[in-house]
Amino acid sequence: MKKGLPKLSDGNLEIMKIIWDMNEASVLMVLNEINKHRQKKIGRTSVLVQLTRLREYGWLKTRKEGRTFYYSATINKKTATQNIVYDIKERVFGGSHSDMIRHLFDDKNISKSELDEIKTMINDYDRGK
Repeated sequence: MKKGLPKLSDGNLEIMKIIWDMNEASVLMVLNEINKHRQKKIGRTSVLVQLTRLREYGWLKTRKEGRTFYYSATINKKTATQNIVYDIKERVFGGSHSDMIRHLFDDKNISKSELDEIKTMINDYDRGK
């Protein structure tokens, strides 16, 4: 992750996921996407404040077209995700991959298809893919 980027709050992460999926978005585009999945709608100003903070923190950059600002990520989703997972592994599981994976398997709601997918990933990893 870029040096000095602060951790993302749940609200920041929700916005970053939208930006990553859209590649670039205006305040209105983010607002519409957020409110699509919420029972309690949020306002444009709330989204604008979050986007402005994310830009100030270094997570987003802007491009102006006419009177509209478009926001895009300064770090890709894969890199951010890897860093978030690494941080959890280090802070919560003392750096142990196996403890972290064991904890995930403690969740009794893993479907057969997910287990099969995990087995395939492990086999691919063993074969050096």
